[in-house]
Amino acid sequence: MRTNSQLKGVFCLEGLLDLDLANGSTVQGILKLLQDNLDIPFFYKDFAVEGELFYYLKKWAQAKYDRWPILYLSTHGGEFEIWDSKTGHRLDEIAEHLAGKCENRMLVVSSCSTMAANKRLLKEFLKKTGFLGICGYKNDVGFLKAAAFELLLIAEMQSNEFSGRGVESIRKRSVAIAKDFKDLDFRMVTLQD
Repeated sequence: MRTNSQLKGVFCLEGLLDLDLANGSTVQGILKLLQDNLDIPFFYKDFAVEGELFYYLKKWAQAKYDRWPILYLSTHGGEFEIWDSKTGHRLDEIAEHLAGKCENRMLVVSSCSTMAANKRLLKEFLKKTGFLGICGYKNDVGFLKAAAFELLLIAEMQSNEFSGRGVESIRKRSVAIAKDFKDLDFRMVTLQD
């Protein structure tokens, strides 16, 4: 077992997944499962109000949150964008807020179709922010199946260091795991591509 200082924590920002507040769909359960079974630390914040997403992104980019290098955005989305409750935010808008602040960090985007974007746009996003890689789905996904895959994905990210060579190994193994979840159409783009 790795020591707590070797584990890569998860900073999760979850958008309003259902306008019906009685629906309790949330990724908090998988974060708790990762913590309870693998000791992976996590922060969890939800966002629904305009401005909350960017407030939390700026907080996460601070050096004091380096222990949580996996940014996990769980929300609705579209090609090259994620949504808060009312507004779509293009990834290049997010890059403006995180420019140069994401070195040795990874972005997991749990939303429909965000990764259907042109590879050139995704690479530009990585270069501007400094993220080692971005991953998510190229089509519409179901919550339960995506959550199951993300549990395995985040666990797999613990296996290698967050470096050029390490992230390439994570990419290869994650793509292999994704073969059992074909309908998710998982994609990971790294700075090394």
